[in-house]
Amino acid sequence: MTDFYEDLFSGAGYEIKTAADATAGMDMYYDFKPDLLVLDADMPGGGGERVFGISRTLLNSDIPIVFITGLPERVAKLALTNSNVRVYQKPVDTNDLLSTVKEMIKARKSK
Repeated sequence: MTDFYEDLFSGAGYEIKTAADATAGMDMYYDFKPDLLVLDADMPGGGGERVFGISRTLLNSDIPIVFITGLPERVAKLALTNSNVRVYQKPVDTNDLLSTVKEMIKARKSK
C-alpha cells in the first residue's frame, strides 16, 4: 500500500518518505522534518494514534496529519478536536486527498 501512496504523492510533485511502521516513521520524522504526515490508524508498531500522540505531546508539534484508514472511527475524534487533522476512509478519493494535502501544507507554510 505504501507503494501506491508513494506513486500518488511523488506524481503530484511531493517529496515523500515511507516507513514500514510507527517507530520507523518517528525516526524519519526526526531526520526529515516533513510538512505533513500520512498515517493509518492500524499501522504496525503502535499505530498512527501513537505517532499522533508523540508528535503532539513529546515533540510539541502541530504538523498536519492525514489518516487514511479502514478504521476511521478510531481516529475520528482526533479530527474533531484538532483543526489540522483529517480522516479518510479507505478506499480514498485520490483527487480529494491531494486537494486536502495541498491545502494543509499551504496553511502550515503561511503561519
